[in-house]
Amino acid sequence: MEKKTDAYKAGCAVLEEVYKATSMGVTASEYLLPKVADDALRTQVERQRDNYQGMAKKAQALLKARGQVPHTGANPMQKAMLWGSIQMETMADRTTSHMAQMMIEGSTMGIVDMQKRLNDLPPSQGEPRRLAEAFIEGEQHSIENLKKLL
Repeated sequence: MEKKTDAYKAGCAVLEEVYKATSMGVTASEYLLPKVADDALRTQVERQRDNYQGMAKKAQALLKARGQVPHTGANPMQKAMLWGSIQMETMADRTTSHMAQMMIEGSTMGIVDMQKRLNDLPPSQGEPRRLAEAFIEGEQHSIENLKKLL
């Protein structure tokens, strides 16, 4: 096992961020899906959810390989706030365009948070870096797909 250096700890922090972001993405997708009527948006939300689930498993496996156990992702208060936000945002406007915009805003926040973590990560932390970069690329791809639904 690697010595627990600052670089090692930063790698674990990035993996935790990936796990947290993808857990929140799964939760947001599950909260939003029952409100989606448009088939193209439903397909996109489901695709993102599935991608988040896969990345969460990868982050979990990499943390386990480092002798770490991922935290539970979002805490109950964050999930409650997310649920409330989605309820409020869709109460008056359930258009495809509005829900696509909500997804774009969530993905953008995920990119910003992940990039901040990456900026603190030494190049020596290859696997955490690759997973975080894959997360960002996936979010950017999703944003491009969602823009078509605005």
